Amino acid sequence: MISIEVNDISDQDWNNRLLKSTLGSIYHTDEYGQFVKNKGWTPKFLKFIDSTGKIVGQLLASTYSRFQNKQGPSKILRVLPGTKKEFFRWIYGPVIFVPEKKNEINLALQKFVQEKNYFVIGSEHPLSKNHFAQINNSLNINNWGTFLINLSKDKSTLWKNLDKHSARKNIERSEERGVVVKEIKNEKDLTDYHKLLKETKTKVGWNVNFEEISALWKSLKPVGFTGFLAKLEEIPVGGILISHFNKQIFEWGVGRSELDYSKKLYSQDLLKWKIIEWGKENNCDYYDLSGVNPSPETDKESKIFRYKKKWGGELIQYKMYKSKLRFGYC
Repeated sequence: MISIEVNDISDQDWNNRLLKSTLGSIYHTDEYGQFVKNKGWTPKFLKFIDSTGKIVGQLLASTYSRFQNKQGPSKILRVLPGTKKEFFRWIYGPVIFVPEKKNEINLALQKFVQEKNYFVIGSEHPLSKNHFAQINNSLNINNWGTFLINLSKDKSTLWKNLDKHSARKNIERSEERGVVVKEIKNEKDLTDYHKLLKETKTKVGWNVNFEEISALWKSLKPVGFTGFLAKLEEIPVGGILISHFNKQIFEWGVGRSELDYSKKLYSQDLLKWKIIEWGKENNCDYYDLSGVNPSPETDKESKIFRYKKKWGGELIQYKMYKSKLRFGYC
């Protein structure tokens, strides 16, 4: 029998337990909880405890209002009985410490979110081997995927695994054209990165303010967070932030300038390779490129799939979970 202990703050051993599991990612750290709290969400630290009192798993999720817009359909749905009024969101979880308990843990989690009447959005860790094998019909299940680059391989093998024409050649072109990559070290570097990210994201209607980037940096830096800038003659042309908690590298936002596009500098390819080299030097286990539909349905999804495939990683599929909609509104 698994019980769940829920707290708004973590205990002193929370992060240490994560470091003992290959499933322990930055998305479940105390520091990530502080970051989502700064966003106005409420972090929920769940511990899964067996009948002997042993902690066999844990999960960091965030809750926030589903109906923040007080007008239109949201105004009506806010007062309807039975409507799921809060999101319960997590990434890559739960973290299982005792694999034999995985079914019990996930059944306990499903019961918990049902009793709380949460609207669930969650994903399992790509290495979790289908933790949610037993699942009720209250959730929609979708396949999603990521490419994992195994950084335990030697550098020459990693280089050979890159697509010869669209990866290796672009990296060589970028270096030939004078692009250099340096690690982000100070606020000026972070400001340069923000300008690149803003230039990229405003094209798709996403306004990214510097305070949000700075808060992300300050929150996660203590547990493994850095970034890289690509420059041409000291002019920033590309940038990526990455986390590396528990030897797992994740990307946190890619910025690219118009100069990079127009001059065909291929800074993003050079940045990826430099991150791979950095990961090797810092004994990281893998580089998670994340965010691909394993069965692309649109031209955009196909392009994303091809771009991430060219880095020689292994395609890993995992499950995404979402509550079934009532009335058709999120």
